[in-house]
Amino acid sequence: MKVTMKQIAKESGVSIATVSHVINGTKRISEEKHQKIMEIIKKYNYVPNFSAKNLRQQSTKTAGLIVPSFPDSYVTGYINGIQDRARELDYNLLFVNTNEDTEYEKKTVNLLHSKMVDGIILSPTSMDARYLDRLIEEDFPVVLISRYDPRLKNTPWVTPEDFQAGYDATTHLIQHGHEKIGLIYAVPNVTPTIHRIDGYKRALEQHNIPFNENYLELGYATVDGGASAARALLNRQPDITALFILSDLMTIGVISACKELTLRIPEDIALIGFGDFASAKIIDPPVTNINLPPDTIGKTAFDVLINKINNPSYNKHIQLPTSLIIRKSCGC
Repeated sequence: MKVTMKQIAKESGVSIATVSHVINGTKRISEEKHQKIMEIIKKYNYVPNFSAKNLRQQSTKTAGLIVPSFPDSYVTGYINGIQDRARELDYNLLFVNTNEDTEYEKKTVNLLHSKMVDGIILSPTSMDARYLDRLIEEDFPVVLISRYDPRLKNTPWVTPEDFQAGYDATTHLIQHGHEKIGLIYAVPNVTPTIHRIDGYKRALEQHNIPFNENYLELGYATVDGGASAARALLNRQPDITALFILSDLMTIGVISACKELTLRIPEDIALIGFGDFASAKIIDPPVTNINLPPDTIGKTAFDVLINKINNPSYNKHIQLPTSLIIRKSCGC
């Protein structure tokens, strides 16, 4: 069986990066560690695959972009930002939508890696993206956008300030006198959802409002999914006086459901949505939204990828601020 750098590192009791530095002579390592690593390399007659490394050092001017879906204006917006920056830098993009399928995501990552793209921008389907460790250990450039796995080492990511967004929206509704605030969301086990809900909880806590698990409703990130979630939540908890929705398409569905239930917005139920979609300002009433900077997020992610390609040790975590666009649906 062929011995890998990972196995050499494990037996040596050091990191893969340390083994790489010894092999490539890129960093000074203590004499003791250096000698131990070299003994194990000789023991297994380990020969690094320099041919693959040399191939990767030749730029293809092509990057991979993998997203889990693009149902809303936020994802579409950061895709456009990535495309614009790639075009400015004379890069081609190989684009894949995984439709929230983790196994397909893994296959796609491996395919793009094998096709010798310079690097990949990825929004993973879940918080468990440890399968990327193998590529990261090879110093293959991977940048995470919007979603990330905090356990991954040496992996930069670019996201909006999701916790602050959840906190700001909830605080605004509380300032309007609401205490029974429902929250409608999709895709539970990803960092944006988790952090936005954490922000919602923190705002309640700071205003001495008890958190009620029954005020949360999971649905699909579609118009129909939002409508179904709103019906289920409001029929179960008719005491709710305000809603915070974590998806723009779901927001449209929620508004439709409220009208079906003869609930006036904002007189009977106040509402704040997420992502400032194009029709938000012309819907009756105009929708108060958390505005994400998708174009900036996309362009920043591509800049980070270029930095990672040029400097494998680059590992910056960037959070970009959101803003609350106030219209009439919240009661203002």
